[in-house]
Amino acid sequence: MGSYRSLGEQGAAALRLSANIHQRALESLYAEHRRTLTDAAQGVLGCRARAEDVVHDAFLKLWESGERHAIEDPLRYLFRMVRNLSIDRLRRQNLEGRYSADEEMLDELPAPQSGPEQRAIGQLEWQRLQHALGELPERTRTAFTMSQLEGYSQREVADHLSASPTLVHFLLRDALSHCRNRLEPAAA
Repeated sequence: MGSYRSLGEQGAAALRLSANIHQRALESLYAEHRRTLTDAAQGVLGCRARAEDVVHDAFLKLWESGERHAIEDPLRYLFRMVRNLSIDRLRRQNLEGRYSADEEMLDELPAPQSGPEQRAIGQLEWQRLQHALGELPERTRTAFTMSQLEGYSQREVADHLSASPTLVHFLLRDALSHCRNRLEPAAA
């Protein structure tokens, strides 16, 4: 039994040593190529700060993967990760930009009048909105209600639904499109 433990302890020590060597090699790789990686990400994103975030995220992903994956050329792999993450970030920015434009249009709408006729119209519109929301799938309705009516951020909605923020964007897009179609004057 004693020899079994010592072999197990030796194996654990060898793994720790291997992990330390791996980590030092990654640190050196990052220190040496951070500027070049950042320049590559900036070429895609057009923003130095976002590029630095992408490079940092890529390095952390590589670091956290540890030695689970045998990577033949870590530098090439890191460049590919930075490129892919930059493209993903750019796509997300474009998607969020489209949604923020919709929100800005809502801010430009005139404030409703508080007369009895306007309140009645408002109640009718609220009923029509509730009916339109009732036609949506549960998950889409929940995302819309939490985000647009209860004021939760899209990340909070994603956490609540155990979904990705990207999926929440698409759920909200579908809900907004459905509600717009239902609330147009021609649909009345």
